[in-house]
Amino acid sequence: MYIVIIGAGLVGWRLAKQLVSEGKEVTLIEKNPDEARRANDRLDCQVLVGEGNSLPMLEQAGVKRADFFISVTESDEVNMIACSLVAAEYPDPVTVARVRSLAYSTTRMVRQRLYGIDYIINPEIEAARAVIRSLEHGAVGIVNPFRESGLIMTSVTVDKSSPLINRTVREIRLNLGGNFLIPLIFHNAESFVPSGDTVINSGDMLYIIADNESTDRFLHAIGMRRRELRRIAIAGGGRIGRYVAEYLLGAQEGSSLKPGPWSRIIKRMKNKASGRSVHFIERDYEVCRELAELFPGALITNADISDEEVGETGLLEGCDLLVSATGNQELNIISSMFAKTYGVTRTISLVRKAAYVSMAQKMGIDVTVSVTDTMVDSILSILRRGNIRSIYTIAGSDYEIIDFHLNAKSPLVGSMVKDIKLPKDSLILVVHRGETYHLPGGDFEIIPDDRIVVIMPQDSVEKLEEAVVGS
Repeated sequence: MYIVIIGAGLVGWRLAKQLVSEGKEVTLIEKNPDEARRANDRLDCQVLVGEGNSLPMLEQAGVKRADFFISVTESDEVNMIACSLVAAEYPDPVTVARVRSLAYSTTRMVRQRLYGIDYIINPEIEAARAVIRSLEHGAVGIVNPFRESGLIMTSVTVDKSSPLINRTVREIRLNLGGNFLIPLIFHNAESFVPSGDTVINSGDMLYIIADNESTDRFLHAIGMRRRELRRIAIAGGGRIGRYVAEYLLGAQEGSSLKPGPWSRIIKRMKNKASGRSVHFIERDYEVCRELAELFPGALITNADISDEEVGETGLLEGCDLLVSATGNQELNIISSMFAKTYGVTRTISLVRKAAYVSMAQKMGIDVTVSVTDTMVDSILSILRRGNIRSIYTIAGSDYEIIDFHLNAKSPLVGSMVKDIKLPKDSLILVVHRGETYHLPGGDFEIIPDDRIVVIMPQDSVEKLEEAVVGS
């Protein structure tokens, strides 16, 4: 597979790094010489310096033979024009554009592919979805749903008083009696797929896969509980904060927030937002005025979230959750830590660098959403072979969780789980069959139309694709 990527920023660099690790051929185009040099020094792929929406540059990159063309610069216009140019000149590459503006990303021209864009990814919408999933499950950790199966994956940090300490994974499953799996553990910043003999230590982060009832049972058994978050403060009045607020508040009488693309998107999500209150804390006065017009039912405070006065004057008093969604990731982390000292129950921080996720977890922040990772995951799900429906990169680790559908021609059909030769350190987590799901044992047989969820090292994805669809 050959992929051409425009833009060597956080998303482009992270995407190229992942694809190169899988053995894919990648060419990266970046107009900033310093960014291009950094990418060239750290990535094992071709890096070209120039404008990605230039036909000579595209020809130099060999777009004609590319399977995918992905434009992820900071400019919506550049991304759209580049994809349009490629579609007009080269019919074969699938085009993917990063488009932040809802006005662009939902226009009828784009939907009808007159711009030549096969897929549009909006980073703020993807991040807002991740925030909403987490807060709807009590913000006890990062949450990832497995589509229609009813299963969710939740991260839980083991504190020093936890009853899990010094117990093995096998003991925990036997004693708690829940129908759940522990597919991944972070220990001292290292991630691994545990065995039944793995011992849990204080400070470990566990990922749990279970349905809602079993997840609640697990959390209760270890002294945690999910509570409904009703009083929510949002630091930052940017796009992500507004998308979250629109989900929480919905259409309000007197609101100037007209039904739009995001409104249609959030209606498809499970909305339990009634009775919730939203308090925006934003330091820019003009932005506060905009927020007051858009959300008449919200409380708007013109203040800097990092100011001591925010806590001392009681602005955070009684809040169940703080969503730190400013454009400054360091400020988001500090604000969440600050909020905890004033009694805020749960905190969610937005970051752009994946390395900040594990750092924030060590600092006691409940949930850290990486905007870059949510964006990369969305793009990777488009690139995957073998009817792969979704993908989830676990930030700070070398593992991915992949969800794929098996047709009758797949080499896996008819095999027992114990006989399937998966790449090293890989594990089948869930089999979704019809209206039911299974946490399969070794003697579970795979049949046509099964959907299988696998956790595996990122550098083994190509081997999994071959196993699913055949070489």
